[in-house]
Parts: sequence; structure tokens; C-alpha cells
Amino acid sequence: MAKTGKAWVMYEPGKMGIEEFPYPTVKKDGIVVRIDAVGICGSDKHMFEGNGAVANFPLIPGHEMCGTVEQLGSEYKSNMQIIGTDKLKEGDRVILGPGTKACGICDTCLKYPENPTFCQNRFRYGHESCRQEPHFLGGFGQYLYVMPNSWLFKMPEKMSPVLGAMAEPVCIALRFVERCYSPGFPGALAKGLGTGRTVVVIGCGPIGLLTIAVLKHAGTGNIIAVDVVEDKLTTAKKFGADVTINGRLPMEERLELIRQNNGGELSDIVIEAAGVPIAFQDSIEYVRRGGIVIEGGHFTDGGPININPFKITYKECDVRGVWASHPVTTRDAINFMERSIIPIENMATHIMPFEKGYEGMCLAGGPGVGKVIIKPWE
Repeated sequence: MAKTGKAWVMYEPGKMGIEEFPYPTVKKDGIVVRIDAVGICGSDKHMFEGNGAVANFPLIPGHEMCGTVEQLGSEYKSNMQIIGTDKLKEGDRVILGPGTKACGICDTCLKYPENPTFCQNRFRYGHESCRQEPHFLGGFGQYLYVMPNSWLFKMPEKMSPVLGAMAEPVCIALRFVERCYSPGFPGALAKGLGTGRTVVVIGCGPIGLLTIAVLKHAGTGNIIAVDVVEDKLTTAKKFGADVTINGRLPMEERLELIRQNNGGELSDIVIEAAGVPIAFQDSIEYVRRGGIVIEGGHFTDGGPININPFKITYKECDVRGVWASHPVTTRDAINFMERSIIPIENMATHIMPFEKGYEGMCLAGGPGVGKVIIKPWE
């Protein structure tokens, strides 16, 4: 009997089922990986709820994944970006990048080579149709076919699959913090992230918590976490927050608490990781004159919010968006996860077997739920 593998297929928003597909035939420039763990990203949940960005249904979702190399094409090294080793072998454990390398020739690549995730021709795992071979193009399957030009990172020997599946969201947190640093211009040291700076993080979900952990790792002077759920604020303390503020307090009370913890001034930097429009409005309120606002919570369109442009002009604050991280950031994420004293793996509140993939998707983002991890072989 021919070898097969199972996968969760998302047929349309809200509808998923398990299907069996033929084991992928490895081409000379491809790799087959056995998926050990996959995390459910906020964008997966948005797609499930019908407000995702790009979704070529039916598809196998999932792009936060790690696994074990099963088959290597004879010329896999000719195009893959492999970091952490000069040669892969069967049995090596790897973390997969969420998409392929940039094409380098489209208009966007030529104008903005420093942002490969803007590439018009980039392939993204977990977003493409599974109806054509090799079928396994998302992490919610027992296998993944690694397309040419993909990114693979050798996993440290002692790193668990659960932690490995968190590398991609750690990359987003690293990108948030990277955007806090000022560009190189005269007087830049007076702005941006530094050991004496106060940073407010709005939203203490998985990305917000990881951002707090990265800020603590980077030596940030004072980290203030804001959320409307007290349990999340308690967890934020464990991840490195120095001060917590309940977002349900009246605005003036919140502003006063920020001032009390920053020498009488508002926050030097504000990072919006909640993903609700009013949080961006709050960001403009929380930031001091000359400060920086990082808007990174909205990976889907949550609708408009009223903003008074005068406040941005008067404060002369920078507003910087974050969409994705450079693929090579995974290398830095692995380094951070190995060195951080913050219990990153504890963020995985629900580690579930393959058969409960649909249940995991429904749970993700809900009350009391941190990171949901699916193990396709359990």
C-alpha cells in the first residue's frame, strides 16, 4: 500500500476536516519534513474566522512549525537558505521559515530589497491550495513539502518541538523591538530604545508577552504592560513587565500611572500588540512628545478608528508599522530562546494531539488561552 499522511484542511472560514494525501514525491530541489509541532498563529485564526488576508481555499493552514528531515532531494543545497549547518541529513531537526526567499526581480524587490517579505512572488506556507501535488504545504499536516528557495534553520539539540514552533512569533516580537531603535541621524541617541527608556506594551496575548520578554532581554529600562484582563497582566509580570495597568481604567488614570513610572513624562515608546483599533488610538495618547509608536497588532483589517492628527503633529512622534520579520530573524529568535531566562515555553497553555486540531483552532485567542500547539503525530 502506498504511503500516505494526514492533514487538517480548511475548506472555508469555520469549516475544517481531516484528509489523507499521498506521501509527497521529493524532487531534486525539494525536501520532505515530518512535522513535529505547529503553533496556531493569530493570522490562522483570522483566516478561520473569515477575515484573513490571503487564503487560497481549500488549504492546510499553519506556518509556525518545526520538524524532522525525512527526505532530501539530490540538489536541495542549490537553492535552499540553510542556517546553522553546512549540510543537512535525514533525521536533522529544523525550524521552517514561513515562506520562501524573495524573487529579487519584481518591482518591490528592486525598490525595497531590505524587505523581502514584500516580494510580489513570495510563496507562503499555510496559505496555498492543497488540491495539487505535493499537497502538504502547511504545518497542520503530518508532513511538509519544502519548496525550492525556502529557509531552514537547524534546531539546537536540547530545544523542544514546542519551543521550536514558537520561533516564528518570537521573530515578530524581535521585529517590534527592532523597530524601536532610531535611524542613524544626528541626535538619534536622544530617541529610540535604550536602557533608560520606558516602553508601554498594549496587549498581553502571545505576541505582547514575547515582546515584553525581548524588551527585558534587551535591557529596557522600564516596561509597562497594559491589558483589560487581570490574568494576562499577572502573566506579563512573569515575562518581565515592571508595571501593569488595567486598560479599563479611565484614560486620565492610565496616563497618570505612566507618568508616575517615567519621571513625570508619558512613555518614550509605545508598542501596540492588541490588534483592536482603539488600542492604536490609546497608543497616541500614551506616547510622549518626540516618542515612537510601533503599530503591529493589526494583521487583519479591524476597521477604522478616529485619530486627531493634531496630536501626532504636536507630539512630533514617529508612527512605525510592522507587518513581518526578515526570514533570517529566525536565527536571532533561536539564540534568544536559548539564552532568555523568561519561561517562554510556559506560554504554550494548550499542547494538543492531531485529532484535536479543529478544537485547537476554536480555542486559540480565547479567554485563558496562551499559545496553542498541535503535535501531528500524537
